[in-house]
Amino acid sequence: MKLKTILTIALAAVIGAGATSCEDMLRVDSKTVMYDYQNTLDSPTDTVYTVLGIVKLMQTVADRANILGEIRGDLVALSDHASDDLRELYNYDFKSLRANNKYDKALDYYAIINNCNFFLNNADTTFTRNQQHPIMKGEYIIVLCYKAWAYLQLAQIYGEVPYFDKPITGDVASDLQKLNIKEIAQALLLEFKGKEKNYIEYMDKYAPNYGKLGGEDLGNGEKTTEHESRNFFIPVRLILGDLCLWAEDYANAALYYHDYLAGDNRAVTTGLYYVSWLTKDYLTFGTDNYLSNQFSNNGCICYIPMEADEYSGTMSELGNIYNSTAKNYYWYQMTRSRALTATSVRQNYCYHAKNEGSRYQYPVYMPDKEDEPILLRRGDLRLQSVLETSTLSLSEEAIATGLYNTEYQTLNKINSEKIWLYRKDVVYLRLAEALNRCGLPQTAFAILKDGLCKTTIDSLSQGEKLRAKNINGVDISAVYDFPTDKFEKGQVNWVNTTHSTGTGTTTSYVVRWQSGDTFGLHSRGCGDASFDTLYTIGKKLEAMSANGKLLGNQLQDSIRAVEEYLIDEMALETCFEGYRFGDLLRISQHRGADIGGEFENDFLARRVATRETAVLSDKVDYYRDMDMELYNKLLGTDSKKLNKAWFLVLPDEK
Repeated sequence: MKLKTILTIALAAVIGAGATSCEDMLRVDSKTVMYDYQNTLDSPTDTVYTVLGIVKLMQTVADRANILGEIRGDLVALSDHASDDLRELYNYDFKSLRANNKYDKALDYYAIINNCNFFLNNADTTFTRNQQHPIMKGEYIIVLCYKAWAYLQLAQIYGEVPYFDKPITGDVASDLQKLNIKEIAQALLLEFKGKEKNYIEYMDKYAPNYGKLGGEDLGNGEKTTEHESRNFFIPVRLILGDLCLWAEDYANAALYYHDYLAGDNRAVTTGLYYVSWLTKDYLTFGTDNYLSNQFSNNGCICYIPMEADEYSGTMSELGNIYNSTAKNYYWYQMTRSRALTATSVRQNYCYHAKNEGSRYQYPVYMPDKEDEPILLRRGDLRLQSVLETSTLSLSEEAIATGLYNTEYQTLNKINSEKIWLYRKDVVYLRLAEALNRCGLPQTAFAILKDGLCKTTIDSLSQGEKLRAKNINGVDISAVYDFPTDKFEKGQVNWVNTTHSTGTGTTTSYVVRWQSGDTFGLHSRGCGDASFDTLYTIGKKLEAMSANGKLLGNQLQDSIRAVEEYLIDEMALETCFEGYRFGDLLRISQHRGADIGGEFENDFLARRVATRETAVLSDKVDYYRDMDMELYNKLLGTDSKKLNKAWFLVLPDEK
């Protein structure tokens, strides 16, 4: 089907977007609301139904946001029982995708975008009805954010896509101009231009809230998940930050992310959630409050709600893709790649201790990690916290059928009724990404190593803080404003103790965070990163020098060194969440300017080509055994320009 036809069909979804079934979680009441092109959307009821109708459309692409974000990256691998649809994507042969591949449906994104355009061009945002503020303006802002999110997803999947700011209500021109993701971001920013502050202030005061949805009684003593409708809405600051990041407006991206986390006395702290060892001999785990807090409402910001059963509407399939379930006979389809395992085990787990009777403190590392037989316990501990594997006990009769897998996998990040769009740590990582590209690598690295608070900020160089006053004409020194009464550096218990192991006693270097509310993200799985003398910008620069990777400009090389740490931290913290390909693409784009191009294709190509061959040992080159055929394909004939081989193909290009 040609793109022109797809876009024409997409307009049909406008008519039905407001319709909701009476069993649907997203209903407001039992009525079905439809509207046509003559409707000016001047009723609050219309706007509520339209927003929920767009959320329904977003359900159709929710799984795809995860799958297409991960399967083109370096962090996942396929099992022998992966579907043909998944295997086609994993093989990067996008021009040969079958016509019925369920993940290659550009129409679904255009349906969202076209419905958003229809709303944005027809809603009466001046309507007040005895209110002191326009009561439909909130829905307008919500829909504009949904449109921006959908366009960014579409561009990450297809590379260059047509851009529309008006609804399609008739035939579509055949000579459609396509924009790349940077141009898409710039165009979307123009839709916000001049109104950003007004939108943010409005949503802070008057954000719509449709109450709780879901929670239906299933008749067996259980209920479906109850959702707070306000959690469906993308915060304006975050979508603006993302648009600026893709548009390479790093200064304003940093300000938007900071404003969300700490502006106007806000306090979205990292929280002291982590996984730790209790001993230094791989015997006993200490604390693990990471999983329960990071993937609940403590750590998550907004999500796409999914239905609990097929009768009610669109269900997520991620649970049966990543997990062993009775429905799939325990044959999961996607799992961790060797590259993700290597990234995890190559980290160093660091305690800190002190000499008895003195104040001298020093780092203590888990020893001989390559002798530890359980791979996921060697370095960073987050992966072993979220990914459980075991051998399933089956009856002889079940084994004899050959239907069942005995290797059991559970990915505890997956919540099939909530497909997360933003988490707190994702925002902190993107703030670090933006600050780094502003020319503030020390500040960016502090987010990973120490956490941003007064104690950390005071230790930064004056030269760096002075640079923040003029980033391409923008003063972003406000990024150093973290209220001291709300952002306090976490303090750890570093007193040595001894305890029984069953065969004797052992010394414990306890990593138990006791006070404060902010620490470096690397400490979530690597002990006390602030005491890790191996985890510094200087150490990364030494490694880059040894590999001939330095460009010769000290600031520029420091920025690139922090990006090496950052892309690893993104893997450790956000694996399996759908961000990976976008992260690789975006940082490749940032680095293109360093080498006089649009992209540094090698950055993405090298990582993806090592997904099955990455070397686990710290002592050997990580990239030693790359898949050279895949590497050359992803590098392209011009390694400094956008490579179309990274993207799925729109129908008119097949």
